[in-house]
Amino acid sequence: MPRKLATFVSSVIAFALAYAAIAQTPAARDASPRASQSATKPSANGKSAAAKSAAASRARRETREAVAALREVAEAARSFDDLYESVRTQSDAADALWPFDEQTARAALRRAWEAVTAPGIGEKVRGLVPSENPSDGVGDELTAMRRIVIEAAAKHDRRLAEIFLREFERILASEQDGTRQPEQAADTDTPRRGERDLSVAGWQRLFIARRLVADGEFKRAAEVAAPLLAEGASPPLVDFILNLRAHDAREADALYMRLLERTRADAGADANDVLLLSSPVVSPGLRAFVSGGDLSLTQYARTFDSPFPAEVRRAFFNMAATTLLRPTAASRAGGSDATALYFAIGRLLPFFERDAPQYAPTLHARFAALAADLGEASREGLKSGMDTLSLSSKNPSDPLDSLLARLSSELPGAKDAAARDRLRLEVVMSAARRSLWDRARSVASEIEDAAIQRDARLVITTRQVMSISQAYGDDETDDTERAASFVRAADVPPEARAAGFAQASELAARRGKRARADELLAEAVAYAGQAEQGEQRVTALALVALSAMRADAARAWEILRALVREADETDDLPFEALTFSFTLSATNTSSETFLNAPGVQLSFSVPDRPVSLSDLFASAARLDSSRAMAEARSLKDEITRAGAMLAAARATLEKSSRGKVEGARQVLQRGGK
Repeated sequence: MPRKLATFVSSVIAFALAYAAIAQTPAARDASPRASQSATKPSANGKSAAAKSAAASRARRETREAVAALREVAEAARSFDDLYESVRTQSDAADALWPFDEQTARAALRRAWEAVTAPGIGEKVRGLVPSENPSDGVGDELTAMRRIVIEAAAKHDRRLAEIFLREFERILASEQDGTRQPEQAADTDTPRRGERDLSVAGWQRLFIARRLVADGEFKRAAEVAAPLLAEGASPPLVDFILNLRAHDAREADALYMRLLERTRADAGADANDVLLLSSPVVSPGLRAFVSGGDLSLTQYARTFDSPFPAEVRRAFFNMAATTLLRPTAASRAGGSDATALYFAIGRLLPFFERDAPQYAPTLHARFAALAADLGEASREGLKSGMDTLSLSSKNPSDPLDSLLARLSSELPGAKDAAARDRLRLEVVMSAARRSLWDRARSVASEIEDAAIQRDARLVITTRQVMSISQAYGDDETDDTERAASFVRAADVPPEARAAGFAQASELAARRGKRARADELLAEAVAYAGQAEQGEQRVTALALVALSAMRADAARAWEILRALVREADETDDLPFEALTFSFTLSATNTSSETFLNAPGVQLSFSVPDRPVSLSDLFASAARLDSSRAMAEARSLKDEITRAGAMLAAARATLEKSSRGKVEGARQVLQRGGK
């Protein structure tokens, strides 16, 4: 019995264990394989985290490489033989480096500034590069270099920029004192003054502010320009404010309000100051000025569309009323002052009645008193311009009007057959630049000289090939083959054909035809190799490489290496302005020509926006920073190499948003860990 009991108990236990294994719940059965998979296969979240970590690691590496490249460029530029390139490169490197390594950037700017303010440096530079405008020094290369350094400093450190600016102004003042001529006695019969202008130092400050606007640094531009308010209202300053307003209305309106307040407080401000400041309020695009009793109206480009806010308009009318009604204006209102005051009040009265009626009765009384003192002839001569708010035609003008008018002229030069053919060629060139193909072909067909007609056809066809992506880039239609056929059949030089095939390749890539895009790129490279060695071939390869990068083609790096080889073989390569230049056979045969001297050949260049190697290496860096930097470093010419490295480094750092700059700086300070 004990043995049987033991056997029975053992059987029951075995049966229970077997049943438990078979009777697992579905959830339990499912849990086992999932657990197994989770042990051997990463989850989707795990994949995402790993990818993000890899991307972050790559970004940190690229940032370190770009910052190191900028330091390298800034240091190398110190030894350039060309002082202008040395200063420009150090300043550009410091500008890009500042958010990541302020200490090194600041040191580079100070070294550049010391180089352009060293004792005796002016004589050395002027001996090599004469000023374009010796009378005012604006074209002096040394002056331009100093502005470059100040501009870079102004983007990042207002205090440092002002230190440089004050020293710059002292230098300008000392130079001006050395060249100032004795003033002649004043002529009491001349007008009190003409339009206000800026001082020599003011012009330099304005040039820097304009460049900051062009670089998108609107707040910094307003800060640099602000001291110019002390010089009063002048056309250049008002033009700057209007240009700034097209980009940043808040900063521009603040400057304009301060200028209004300064003018209102200026006892010397007069009617012409009011007219100048009224232009953006009452006649955007038209400026009025009265001198010696004569009225001049000047049309200029309107740079903004939105009207001034109500508070700004109120400030203007308050300033205008204060200036036009002050007692000193009446006591001074004799001769030209009276005519300017009479015209300004008459021009602005309708606007006062609408926007600031509280001043209207007093202004009407002043206007009537002035009218009684002026002769009828003077009053009538001014009244005709009071209501003129624009000189522009409301109907769009024909861009070819001036050239066509010369063709229809009865002047002796227009009667000469050769001169008329040359004029027709100029019309063709102008029409083709505007893509007015039918009109260009029509005028070309009227050319009598066979050689000049060939020139005209070359101009038309080359420009058509160079704009093939616009002509066949309709999103709804795949015109890749039509574009390629047009380029292949066109009678154009090989460099233009290379650019055309490169654009056709981009069209194919947009349609997902990768193989066809690669074939067209191969044709483009082949024709680029047939271009004349030098700038023509480098330009062709640059255009093809840019198309390859936009198409994300594997061949892009091969093309970039070919370009680097060609650049190394080319002397005096214009880094930022590569173009195809074509000289035409037409020459002047008569002294009765209109634009060109006898015997001077016509020429044209494409593309209208020159190719920039900076753009090329920046595009390459956006694809692969390390490869782009390696290609840039392989350039032999030190200035070209520095420019390429700088462009690649900038593009690499711009991949990160501004919000990531501080984090990148901390990474660099920790040694990249």
